Amino acid sequence: MLKRLIVLFLFTLIPVALLSYAHLIEREWIDKTEYIVECKDWHGDELRLAVLTDLHARPGDGEYLDRVVKETLALHPHAVLLLGDYMNDHHPHESMQPEELEKHLRPLTALPCFAVLGNHDYYHGEANVRGMFSRLGIPCVEGQRVELAAAGGVVDIGGIRCRFTFDTPGKVPEPRPGVPLLLLSHTPVGAQHAHPQTLLTVSGHSHGGQVCWPTGAPVWMADGKTPADWAQGAVQVHGRNCYVCRGIGTSSLPIRFCCRPELLLLRIKPQSGSVQ
Repeated sequence: MLKRLIVLFLFTLIPVALLSYAHLIEREWIDKTEYIVECKDWHGDELRLAVLTDLHARPGDGEYLDRVVKETLALHPHAVLLLGDYMNDHHPHESMQPEELEKHLRPLTALPCFAVLGNHDYYHGEANVRGMFSRLGIPCVEGQRVELAAAGGVVDIGGIRCRFTFDTPGKVPEPRPGVPLLLLSHTPVGAQHAHPQTLLTVSGHSHGGQVCWPTGAPVWMADGKTPADWAQGAVQVHGRNCYVCRGIGTSSLPIRFCCRPELLLLRIKPQSGSVQ
């Protein structure tokens, strides 16, 4: 009888402990990662670009978002790339509203910022989210190509609309001769539409799987359009270079396991051996 009670206790205690860890610790345990890209068309000093995606801002997340913004600025980036899903889930009561989120994001506007929308943003009303960015002075770059002059060089920032929400990507920006192009796509699937000469597509959406095995492999992929091989990190999407960021927030269950939230710093450098 005692052995049965001990076994029952352990089988109860272990899941509770794991869920508590996933919700109370790992969900907001930010992993600051760096990804270096060498580029023959980049002729300036190192260009530092912070990437934020999948905030999934919930009511009560204000303190966490303020920390995210503070840690982003502490990376001393030249600009910030915002990849979508600022809103959370489908219902208004599950998400921080744009007017409140705007207050937490405003310190980022001390730097140039560029944004695209994600599928959850459309659930909460495209006009509401675009209105927030308009008030912040942050351009939404779907179908556009915007020049960023920084660190002694010039790079173009472009974007495509969310391929989870739309059947087609809409207008896809193409690189200018001699100017590197970074493409913002909420979903990794969107990278397949990038022009072959695009330097890199940066995406989010998958949360890295959000709940993973200790090997890092996702337990499941909520989006059936995204293969598990494209869940996170540097990947090839139909021959296109893409970096998939795990993002900051969580969708559905507010937990992460073996898949910490990611604050990404892209470091663009001249190609080794190139003449400056």
